[in-house]
Amino acid sequence: MARIKDVTAYVCATYPHKDELSKARVTKLVYLADWKAAQKNNKQLTKIEWYFHNYGPYVDAVVDTALKDPRFNVVSTSTMYGDSKTLFAIKSNAEFKKGLSEEDRDIIDSVISETKDLYWDSFIKHVYDTYPIRVTDRHETLNLVSLAKQEASNKQRQSDV
Repeated sequence: MARIKDVTAYVCATYPHKDELSKARVTKLVYLADWKAAQKNNKQLTKIEWYFHNYGPYVDAVVDTALKDPRFNVVSTSTMYGDSKTLFAIKSNAEFKKGLSEEDRDIIDSVISETKDLYWDSFIKHVYDTYPIRVTDRHETLNLVSLAKQEASNKQRQSDV
């Protein structure tokens, strides 16, 4: 299992639109990587116990880990509407592939490829369209491995009909 800080570092290093790497986007990118891994391998990339917060899948672990890791720069800025915004960046000389297998990187690369051209509203819609968010009530824990198995079983039943 990959460490949260290594998955987050890889996301920040390889995501093409660095000015979009807010706390919310980075956290949701890690969620999408965990979800894709659960679907593909019946295990998450990280040990995160995801929670369906008011605004989708969210945990403090991603942000807290980045704040403690010397590979990251955390920059406070503001949105075009004047609201505060925190951006994450990986330092230029930081090692960002350590602790990740080639398969881990392929999963993250796939998530980035699927989402890199999505503006915020479309990105959030993409996150909310994932099976765990569609079938779980707010303020519930998201067992991604169990939900991936459930989704696969439902798809199999539908194809058998």
